[in-house]
Parts: sequence; C-alpha cells; structure tokens
Amino acid sequence: MLIATAGHVDHGKTLLVHALTGVDTDRLPEEKQRGLTIDLGFAYLPVDGGGVLGFVDVPGHERFIRNMIAGVPAIDFALLVVAADDGPMPQTAEHLAILDLLGVCRGAVVVTKIDRVDAARAGAVSAAAADLLAGTTLAGAPVFPVSALTGAGMDALRAHLVAAGREDGHRGETGGLRFAVDRSFSVHGAGLVVTGAVYAGAVRVGDRARLAGRDLEVRVRGLESAGHAVDEARAGMRCAVNLAGRGVDVRSVARGEWLLGPDAGPPSDRVDVCLKVLATEARPVKQWTPVHVHHGAAFVTGRVTLPAGEPVAPGAEGLAQIVTDRPLCAVHGDRIVLRDTTGRRTLGGAVVIDPYAPRRARRRAERLALLQALRAHGVRKALEGALPVASEGIDPERFAWSRNLSRDAVASVAADCGALEVVTPGGPRLVPPGVYDALKSRLLASLAAHHEAEPETVGPAEEALIRDPARVHGPALARAACAALVREGAAVREGTCLRLPDHRPRLSEADAALWRRVAAHLTPATTKPLTSGDLARELNVELVALKVFLERSAKRGQLIRVARNRYFHPHAVARLARAAEDLSAARQEAGFDARSYRDATGIGRNLTIEVLEYFDTMGLTRRTGETRRVIRESAAIFGAVADTPRRDPLPREGQRAG
Repeated sequence: MLIATAGHVDHGKTLLVHALTGVDTDRLPEEKQRGLTIDLGFAYLPVDGGGVLGFVDVPGHERFIRNMIAGVPAIDFALLVVAADDGPMPQTAEHLAILDLLGVCRGAVVVTKIDRVDAARAGAVSAAAADLLAGTTLAGAPVFPVSALTGAGMDALRAHLVAAGREDGHRGETGGLRFAVDRSFSVHGAGLVVTGAVYAGAVRVGDRARLAGRDLEVRVRGLESAGHAVDEARAGMRCAVNLAGRGVDVRSVARGEWLLGPDAGPPSDRVDVCLKVLATEARPVKQWTPVHVHHGAAFVTGRVTLPAGEPVAPGAEGLAQIVTDRPLCAVHGDRIVLRDTTGRRTLGGAVVIDPYAPRRARRRAERLALLQALRAHGVRKALEGALPVASEGIDPERFAWSRNLSRDAVASVAADCGALEVVTPGGPRLVPPGVYDALKSRLLASLAAHHEAEPETVGPAEEALIRDPARVHGPALARAACAALVREGAAVREGTCLRLPDHRPRLSEADAALWRRVAAHLTPATTKPLTSGDLARELNVELVALKVFLERSAKRGQLIRVARNRYFHPHAVARLARAAEDLSAARQEAGFDARSYRDATGIGRNLTIEVLEYFDTMGLTRRTGETRRVIRESAAIFGAVADTPRRDPLPREGQRAG
C-alpha cells in the first residue's frame, strides 16, 4: 500500500515518517540545510507476515505544491498531518482539497506535536481537523493524536496502517502498463534508472515498453521495489526500473514522463473532462481560462474551453475540454488538478472522460450526449450508452486506448453488447445491432426512389445518396454501407454513381443517337479525351448544345466531368485512379508528384494537373506541398477497372431494360 503525507509546512510530516519507518526522507542537501521538504521523499516499512507499506513524503510549503501534487495521484492512503500547536493552516486546506480532487478516499488525520500542548488543545485541534474533512472524500476518517518525539500514539497509528495495508486490494493488472516517472538518474554499470509508481498493469524484467514523451522503445533490464530486486511490479507499487534502449539516457527522461505498454495509445493535447471548481474560489472558470495542468507526475500549461460556453461557478461541475501546450498520456477516469497561472492557487480538478477529444463539433448535441454516455462506470455500460448516440459508430481502437484496454478486451465487450464491427473508409467502427442493416435498407430504398423519379439516369452519385442517411448516420458509416451493398451484389457501382442491379437508364431517341457518336470518342480506354470544344468540332455539333448533353450524360452516370471542359468515360477515370494508387504504393510515405504521375500515365502536364486536382476533390488523394498520397481505395470511389467494357447499347425509351 502506498501512503502519502499531506499538510502545512513544518507540521512534522518528515519526522512522522521517520518515526514510523526509521528513514529520513529529506535526501537533498538544501532540505537538510533549510529543515523543510522540497522534493518528494520515499520510505518503506516492512510488515510482519509479509508485505510492505510505502510512504511518499511530500512538501508542505506553498512554493512546492507542484512537487506535492506529483507525489499524490498514485497513492492508496493519505495521512493529513496537522500540528497540535498551529492547528489547521492554509496548506492544510489546500492539500485536503487536492486529495479530494484526486479522489483519495482512504486516509487518516494525524495530529502531531501533542507533546507541545495540553490535552485540551490536542482535543480541540483533533475536532477541528475532523470537521475540516466534512464534504470531502476523506469525511469520517479517524484522527490519531501523536508525538513523533515521545512515541505517544504512534503504536495505534502504526497498527491502523498495517491493518489498512492488509485490507488493501491491489488495483490488479487490468489493462496495459502505465508507469508515472517522478525521478530519473544514471547508475554506473547499469545505465538509466527511473523511479515512480505503477498506475495500471504490471512491469516485468525483460518486458518491452515505450517512453511516451519521445516515443522511444525500451527494454526493462531490472526492477527494484522497497530496496529489493524483484521480477515484477504490479499496479499500486512503487519501484525503480532500469531501462535500456537506443537513444535512451538520463537527458531523455524527466519527471512527468510515462512508461507505457507497447499497445498504449498516443498522447493527446485535447482532453474532454468533467470539471469541478473549488467552492473556495471567488470567480467562476470561464471560456479559455489559462491554467497549470497537473496529471500524474506531469505538469503542463493549458487552457479550459467550455462546450456550452457557460462559465462553471465555484462549487459547481460541468463538461469542459482541456487544451494543453504539451500532450498528456491520460486515460478515462484519470484525475487532473488545475491551478492558476501563477501556480499559487488550486482552482479545481477534473476527471477525464475522453482523452481523444475532437477539435471541432465540441458543442453539438451528439457530442455532448456521447460524453454523458462515456461518463458511465464500467466499460460495458459506457459502450452500451455510447453506441446509440454515435452517428459514425465507435472506433474500437480509440475506445481501447482511452480505457487502457487491449483490442481483444474491447472486442469481447462489444460482442457481449451485440455490437457489429463495420469497416469504414476511416477504419473499423462499432455500431448497435440492427442499425447497419437498417441503414443499408434505407440506402436501397433511396436508390429505388431515385430510379422511379429519374429513370433516364444511371443512379445517384454516392455523395448524393449518403447525404440523406448521413443526417442520422455519419457519412463514413453510410459509405461503408454503400460498399457492402456493392460487395453483396445488392447495388452496382457505375463510375461515381450507384444503381440497383436490374436498372438501366432509358434514353430518348435523340440522346441515344448522340451518345453513340460521343461514345466513339470517349471510350473506356481514352485517358486523353478531347476538350468539349474540340469534341464539338469533331462531331460538327453546336458547342452549347453539346455541353448540355455532356452534363446530362454525366448526371446519368455515363460520363464523369473531371474539369470544366473535360469529360471521361467512368472506366477511364477508374484506370487513371488505379495508376495513382499503384504509384502511391510504390512511393509509400514519400508520395508522388505531378511529374511522376504524368510520366506514369503519359497524359501530359496540363491534363495531369486537372486529373490530380479532381482526385483531391473526390477524396482519393491528399496533397501535401507538391506531393500526394492515395488515402482511399480507388475502387471504392470509381469502381474496379473493367477488363472489357460493357458492349450492350443503352436501351431507348420504349425498350425493355435488360
């Protein structure tokens, strides 16, 4: 069990720990000289019958609150120390508020220095300290009057701590490793050593792990806990970890760093939280309030943004997003302490709801409903509540990261909820049972209605088709449903359009005749088509009339307008898209430029620019500077490249569609 002291400066915390353990936790020369704790100190008390009580002695002076907060979040038990001669003081109240914000609910009050006062004074201070706990997570905690010098009351306190330690249930090994670093140093012959607390999971000798701040892979060479070499350290334990790895040294690791399991999610600089403002604050927390953010042993600066825009009053709670200047390694349920920009006053705290908060749409009703669902206790309850209100479904990998769970664990919970995993252009998504089938049925009904209303067209463009379902379901989920319908044969992709399998567009006699002439020039193999002006001259057709016909043909799905005066057969566009896909795969992360695409296709510079800009618009490619990468399968947008084009002529009005 990890125990932390808390309380006002010079109230006897360090002497108390020394009396309990025999260890002087003031290790720094400046601490010896000034007689006060500046940084975290650590001590251990072996317990008869096995087990160890670990003590974290934190600074009491207001200038070192930052160091105090770094030592408290991982603890299991708190000792709020109050000197009998002084009674409760300002830092007593602030330390208690921090313990409350961090959710520390097991602890005791220790009234020290009773050798300096009479029994009446000791009793009055004990009563005042007990009253101070009212309304906090430590309300009702026992009070122990002691003297570390004479030993009075120490046996009772020690017995209580030992009993609490035996009752202490370890947090277990649920989830991946999360180890908060509070010190790092180099040991001759061993190399880098970091000390800290295991927040979750376990760390074992020989494990591979990741230093999140610099994304460095490391190997655990050795472990030590309570002064002894161990093979494993579990959640709730303090330990020293000897690390090895390329580029890893004492300069690369500082307090606030996290040692994580290999499957942990990336850090994030936007965190959605439930914010609580201390009742002692004079003013509410307003939009974009600058704050000091304390998470684990880490300290960063940031700002508070409020989705509803309304200030959070003193003593009140509300949804908020914390935007930090450096990323945090937070997960759902983590506690955060917020202090003002001077670092002299604690404003409040927060509980993390979603560590991967979006930059946009923070105020939408859907997002607010999703946050309320994710606040639920328990993974299954949270997932069951989130699924019905997430229009794009739930990203299972991100959900796993946010809860420090394995992907398999989330898959198991999703299966228990009856959720279906759907592959979308943005990756897999979890959706409620029946929702995906209902979405596909709605899309098929929309196709049938379009064919009824516009029988002369091939069908609606995919973007137009998903626009209506996307009002209930997000476009990524609707696109996935369209792709599934095509795979299942329930719909057919014609270029950028979709149609039912038994539908064929019906043309007028005039359009059918002109189409035959146009189709001779705009074939599936024509990747360098004539401009509309050149085509009008070639066919001896008035340009204005031809443009109207070409637009009508594009609406029918027979052609695709790539540029203002360029129309292609859909199969030709699919071939050009496949060429971009192949080039992007060959160049991988480097991407490809316009010149390399021009050389690969032979379509010329000007046409290359038009084609690539069209692909950017359609979401096939993403441009960065002068290079592009394919970000979506070409077949999902333009259909597969046909080996042989369809040769049957389009039926005219009055003819039966095949």
